Amino acid sequence: MERKRTRPANVLGDDDEPSSIEPESKKFRSSGIGVPSYRPTPSDSSIPNAAPRPEQIKAMIAQKKAQLEAMAASLRPSQPRPPLLPIRPLVLSSSTSTTSITTPVSISTQNNFTSSGIDPDLQRKILEAKERVKVNLAKANPYLPSTSSLAKAADDSLKAKGGLKVEAHPALSLDQSGKLDLKRVAALIPKPNFATVKANQRAAPAASKQESKVKSTPSEELNDITQNPYFDPRAGSIAPQRRGRKKFKFIQRGKYESIGDQMRAQAKLEKLKEDIAQSVKKAGMEAELDSSDKAIKRDPPPALEWWDAHLLPNKTYADIDAGLALARIEDDDSLVTWFVQHPIPIKPPGDNGPPPPKPLMLTKKEQKKLRKQRRLELQKEKQDKIRLGLLPPDQPKVKMSNLMRVLTNEAIQDPTKAEAQVRKEMQRRQETHLKANEERKLTEEQRKEKRRKKLEEDAKKGTIVCVFKVNDLSHPKMKFKVDTNAQQLGLTGTVIINPNFNVVIVEGGPKGIKYYKKLMIRRIDWSDTTRLGEGSGAGGNGGGNEQGEDEPTAEPPKENKCVLIWEGEVKDRGFKGFWFKTCPTEKIAKDYLRKHKGEHYWDLASKYVDDGLELPNVF
Repeated sequence: MERKRTRPANVLGDDDEPSSIEPESKKFRSSGIGVPSYRPTPSDSSIPNAAPRPEQIKAMIAQKKAQLEAMAASLRPSQPRPPLLPIRPLVLSSSTSTTSITTPVSISTQNNFTSSGIDPDLQRKILEAKERVKVNLAKANPYLPSTSSLAKAADDSLKAKGGLKVEAHPALSLDQSGKLDLKRVAALIPKPNFATVKANQRAAPAASKQESKVKSTPSEELNDITQNPYFDPRAGSIAPQRRGRKKFKFIQRGKYESIGDQMRAQAKLEKLKEDIAQSVKKAGMEAELDSSDKAIKRDPPPALEWWDAHLLPNKTYADIDAGLALARIEDDDSLVTWFVQHPIPIKPPGDNGPPPPKPLMLTKKEQKKLRKQRRLELQKEKQDKIRLGLLPPDQPKVKMSNLMRVLTNEAIQDPTKAEAQVRKEMQRRQETHLKANEERKLTEEQRKEKRRKKLEEDAKKGTIVCVFKVNDLSHPKMKFKVDTNAQQLGLTGTVIINPNFNVVIVEGGPKGIKYYKKLMIRRIDWSDTTRLGEGSGAGGNGGGNEQGEDEPTAEPPKENKCVLIWEGEVKDRGFKGFWFKTCPTEKIAKDYLRKHKGEHYWDLASKYVDDGLELPNVF
């Protein structure tokens, strides 16, 4: 016997209304195939044309009232809605009986089916099929919302429905205030699952130690002054207070422009005030607006100041005209004098600083090296200017040695002309060189000025005095050398001529004294005067007199010599020039030197004895 399979209506549960399910018997009747029916034979009451019973009418009215009350309750804003429960798919195990799980939807559907007269066995199969479909859909896509939970079913029953009794989309759900629930909409968006590794995961930021501290409140015993003698109510909270993190503060556009406008306006205001003050001053109203110290009235000066009272006998300034005040001032017992006391200048405290570094003294080899480097730099600079076109190129330096290499064709064609041209250029270069040397030379005035500056710089380094003792200084040649060199070196001093010995005193800078000392000790030959004296004495009448008597033999001449007896540094110069002074006696010489603070120089010279100045006695 062949068994035909039949599909129950509305297996997926697309229509929530049980009235929309078409009876299975009508479909098979239209096809004309005899199929056994699983439903009981409808009674006369199920026929549409038959009038409903009073019990059915009451049940329908009660059902409509319940639906209206549910809709009114969902539309009331004052009544809080129950919180949304998380959406979880309904998973049924094989061991769990499907009959033990009942939902409000299935209960209401079952009641509707019962009221409509559908077979309970068929109703159970339809509900089981719906649950299996929901479980399979939940396993296939876990992101789809599930309506298996009791809270979800109760919440869905209160939702507002759109047209044709279709439920609203979950994304259009409203919150308690009647606005769109954005959090629930974001939760309904499916999130893809990506395969990630540990390297791609960002480390969770470690909680700061300050945040982990719990602000614990002290116990009552610690806050009690009687039990805790160390309690201080001014201490404040135990937990540290962390300052809030500073945020970026961006400068608004036009901020500094407004500041500049304010500054310019302030400047204009100040200028306007100044102009007003000037105009008021010109109009002669400054006396009325004067608020300075001059406007304050002061007491007139007294008729006699207290510091003049003890100098004026009659206590009036008329004593000055009468001369009574001068009598007291000029008195011998008076402490007031006409002299002005100038205090001794004291050097200001403070360090003068380190001395300037001394110039580096270079050897001859180093000086030549620096000169060569300097000339190379100048030559390179000149070549660069020639390459840039700033200077014309130099003419080739042709000499007789490189004549054939430089003027190849011209020298071969006309050697005489080429030689004359080369000699002419050589002569021109020689003249240019000599002319440049003459231009670099200093004039006579420039040389004198240069020499004078050097002497002034040498004199600023200090004053050194040298005292020389000379046995004989009567020859004019020696006098000229001593005087001229002292004048040229800028030295000051004097030469004292005495019958016994001569003293030369010079003072000046270190460099001039060094040169003059070499002149007096080494360069001048003091023995020339002896030879000249001998030559001048020989002659006449052959060494005899008119009576024919022999003249007495002359004493042998003394050896002339210059000796340095003292050298030292003094504070100031004692002479303003260089002069010769003849002093026949010692007293005149001392008096002269005493005026120039050099009397002790004569004492040194008179007490100095040198065996080389006098010849030994001849027997």
